Amino acid sequence: MIKEWEGKLNSKEDFRKLLLEILRPLLPYYSEEKAELILGVTATNYDQKAIRLEAFSRPLWGLVPLWAGGGSAPEFEQIYREGLAAGTKVGSKEYWGGFHAFDQRFVEMAAISYGMILAPDKLWEPLGDTQRDDVASWLYGINQYELPVCNWILFAVLVNLALKKLGRKYDADKLEQYLQGVETFYLGDGWYQDGDSGQKDYYVSFAIHFYSLFYVKVMEKEDPERCARYRERAKDFARQFIYWFDDSGAALPFGRSLTYRFS
Repeated sequence: MIKEWEGKLNSKEDFRKLLLEILRPLLPYYSEEKAELILGVTATNYDQKAIRLEAFSRPLWGLVPLWAGGGSAPEFEQIYREGLAAGTKVGSKEYWGGFHAFDQRFVEMAAISYGMILAPDKLWEPLGDTQRDDVASWLYGINQYELPVCNWILFAVLVNLALKKLGRKYDADKLEQYLQGVETFYLGDGWYQDGDSGQKDYYVSFAIHFYSLFYVKVMEKEDPERCARYRERAKDFARQFIYWFDDSGAALPFGRSLTYRFS
């Protein structure tokens, strides 16, 4: 499919069409209440409910920018409204569940929170009052656990930003704690490592810098000093990161995530 689009991605509309061509084959595989995306027999070190939530949440990384940029995908808009309502409703057969330490559900909250901030007209405002309460309560659950000190702490940053922007209860202390935690990753010259792992790969750009620049987008007026720092670090990083790619766009096949290598 991607090969067929080579040389044809010349406008925002071209990218919108490509995104939907990638995502539309998923449509038959959403569950009855739309809170799960069932892609077949797979296995991870976390439970099946979390696997299906992961599949449900990941298309939002494409859909949310589509919606925020003025694009439309009505079939997915309906699916995600229904899925968010069912997945966060205690007692629903598709309830995503409560939490435990190092829960994969915390990871998937990032895409949902991203959507709540950038596309509230699609994912938040159409919900009823009780449904909004359920979503906000479920998201707040991330604050009841200590997260591993790595890129995961930025998931809690996104969750608390979303709750703050929606006028809901959030944890200001946790938000500041995790933002300070990001500083412990910084190595200088625009580079971070992922927690205390020493790992320096595509997570630096696709996670830490991405979330930091999203923070800039959302909080520039409220937190100008930190946002200016994030912006300058991203510039410093980009001047070096460009050399990970050749003139045709081929990238170094390095790091933990096959998804990030593909991206």
